Amino acid sequence: MSVEWFTKRPGENIAVGSDDPHMALIGVGVPDWVQLPAELGGARVRVVSAAVTRCPRGEHDVRHLKLDNGIGVAECPAHGGFLWYRPRGA
Repeated sequence: MSVEWFTKRPGENIAVGSDDPHMALIGVGVPDWVQLPAELGGARVRVVSAAVTRCPRGEHDVRHLKLDNGIGVAECPAHGGFLWYRPRGA
């Protein structure tokens, strides 16, 4: 069985199928996995938790995903999309 991957844009609640753009998930929750950008190696990494906290670049709250490799990602459409970071002290 093939695993279907979906691509979500920041701030949207719909994810589109990577292999079939006619397939979509509506009401996207917390994913089990995410794919790192090419600049960070492009690996697929498991999501271990999610929280809504302060944006790394602003004075507003956004959703953050903590990955099992220690990297975090904040979803902030106001600052260009997904902001990848390593938490301080990690």
